[in-house]
Amino acid sequence: MTEIVAPAPMPRPRRAGGALSLLLWGLAIILLFCQATIWYRPETPRLAVLDELAVQLAGLGLFAALLALVLRRWIRLALLVVLTATLAWPIFAHRGEAAVVTDPARLKILSANLWHRAAGHDRTIETLMASDADIIGLVEATPRWRPALAPLIAKYPYHIDCFDRDPECQTLVLSKLPIVKPTMGRIWGVTPIVAGAELTWNGRPITVLAVHLFRPLRRSDESAWGANDSARSSYLADRLPLSRQAGQAGLFAKYLNRLPPDLILMGDFNSVPWGRVQSAFRDKTGLDNQAGWDFSWPSFLPWFLRLPIDHIVARGHLVVTRFAAGPETDSDHLPVIAEIGWRD
Repeated sequence: MTEIVAPAPMPRPRRAGGALSLLLWGLAIILLFCQATIWYRPETPRLAVLDELAVQLAGLGLFAALLALVLRRWIRLALLVVLTATLAWPIFAHRGEAAVVTDPARLKILSANLWHRAAGHDRTIETLMASDADIIGLVEATPRWRPALAPLIAKYPYHIDCFDRDPECQTLVLSKLPIVKPTMGRIWGVTPIVAGAELTWNGRPITVLAVHLFRPLRRSDESAWGANDSARSSYLADRLPLSRQAGQAGLFAKYLNRLPPDLILMGDFNSVPWGRVQSAFRDKTGLDNQAGWDFSWPSFLPWFLRLPIDHIVARGHLVVTRFAAGPETDSDHLPVIAEIGWRD
């Protein structure tokens, strides 16, 4: 009688979910590292910048949590939900209700980074001309941009710049309102470079300034005036990043606090509203935007990959009642547009 030998069992194929399961662990570890670093509040600029990426990190956490739900990995799901919530919290904590004002008068402000590497000018100029804003603030208005700005300057009867005073000045403010007292050039002989003026609006004196702040990644010791950066940033708060941006923001805040209270500041801050430097800057100066923020840079990426680094903020009797990003232009930044009201 012939013995029937059963065939050897075939090796079980690796489950398709195995690789995804490992991916979940990897994402959880990365997000946990990012959250721990943010809570630690590092002074190294390249680590401190992680808190600027709250939207992107929270989005990654949400994606990973949904994947864990599909794969029924409950422990990882719970961990990822907690991480997503804690990473997203700063975003929602800095969102507020737009201010309500009874005075019907409104001031329309537009701020734009023209981008020194822009390939063209037509879309930008068309957008700025069509905006009909009362005041426009521009940064990165390089010498290559200035001929293209001629129609805009011709449309606005008043403008302030420091092009002839400083070769590094690339900031320009255009206004329909008469200028009472112009401001232009370097703050106390260093940085930032600002352009603006004291104006009269609705019979009341106000100050409007445009500025372009340093990027957050460079250390203070990489600056020609970096030796004093930590002292300048300490004017804002303790344990800020040891960056050129923090030192510059501290010096600028001290300058702004010597100005009259009714102030509008606009420009490319190179920081997000919930970031440590900008949060400390707003707390110290009283400048705020209760209407929120919008994703402005880089404009060629989907909105959820952009950062809200272009701002219009106000203080005193002046409040931002509406704020939004404008249409895409020739720049890598979207312009931002705000409506300003008067609060008694």
